[in-house]
Amino acid sequence: MRSAFIHSEKFATFKAYKGYPWLFERSEATYRLCKRLNLFDRDWITIYRPEPVCVENMLNFHTKEYVSVLRKANEGVFEEKWLQYGLGTTECPVYKGVYDYHALAAGGTVLGAELVACDKADIVFNPTGGFHHAGKDFAAGFCYLNDIVIAIKKWLRPRKRVLYIDIDAHHGDQVQEAFYRSGRVMVISFHESGKTLFPFKSGFENEIGKGRGKGYTINVPLPENTSDEEFLWAFEKVFLPAARAFEPDFVVAILGADGLFRDPLTHLQLTNTSVSQALEMILQVCPKLLALGCGGYILENVARTWTLAWAVMNGLGPEEEDAALFGGMFWGDKLASLKDRPHFLPDDVKKHVKAEVQRIVRAIEATVFPILDIKK
Repeated sequence: MRSAFIHSEKFATFKAYKGYPWLFERSEATYRLCKRLNLFDRDWITIYRPEPVCVENMLNFHTKEYVSVLRKANEGVFEEKWLQYGLGTTECPVYKGVYDYHALAAGGTVLGAELVACDKADIVFNPTGGFHHAGKDFAAGFCYLNDIVIAIKKWLRPRKRVLYIDIDAHHGDQVQEAFYRSGRVMVISFHESGKTLFPFKSGFENEIGKGRGKGYTINVPLPENTSDEEFLWAFEKVFLPAARAFEPDFVVAILGADGLFRDPLTHLQLTNTSVSQALEMILQVCPKLLALGCGGYILENVARTWTLAWAVMNGLGPEEEDAALFGGMFWGDKLASLKDRPHFLPDDVKKHVKAEVQRIVRAIEATVFPILDIKK
């Protein structure tokens, strides 16, 4: 196995307005924690520094007009006419370096895709990636350039089959939109239901693709208060059989940390055990993996979860004799372990969640599984 970690210290140097929820230092915090725990000290691991994605690659998905406007926005001076492109809102503000930051992030994802495609790495992790809400000609939900779609389109040129699995709390609406009619990209998303969370209008279980893509889009909209038990049950029931039936050449995994119970922007009740165990299942079916970070709005949650994910990707874990490494201080807070403690919910809440998750899984088994020739 060969694995690659994509990192640049430049990411942490960008800033938007005070109080902006997006954590520019997320990859730096993850990198530091991995380094502190000696999770890069293996001969099969290489750290790569990304370069900004070129305009030619951007134009494989985004419109020329939108890219031109985003480049102008890089100076940080807002123009009201840019609102039509989603630029200048509280979630997608215009700030100095906005183009540079997102071009560099997308460059990291494209680099990862190239390393996998050229057989220079089997597993790649770009923590500063996963901007799944960016559309062809607009920014939305903290996302300005859709690095995911750009990378997948590069893989599709040699006619590869790509599995996209997204466990961020928010539905990856624009990735779904890009490949909704494609039979060569399977899009599977586990997320908080649009009944209670952005982007609200997509990601429901009846969205299963159209035309050649029918059956290749699978959505599992989770109700508020979904915990590890319900999530992992649904993940095993839906993801594993669908992924095995599809037999992908490459996999893109979105490992959002915003479904964790302490996250301020969502309403799920997961621990990072869900992320690590879901990742273990993903690794069972994928020959080549490009993992991306995506959402997460508490820095400690993000760094611990993604460091744990990196350890899982590389088959590394704290042995009993190394447990002391996982103590100490983390950016001013005590860190006892990478793994969250169990998080418990009242029985009446779990009963309601379990019933709804079971209903959704049964609906998928009834509508999608027959198309994919999956036997329950």
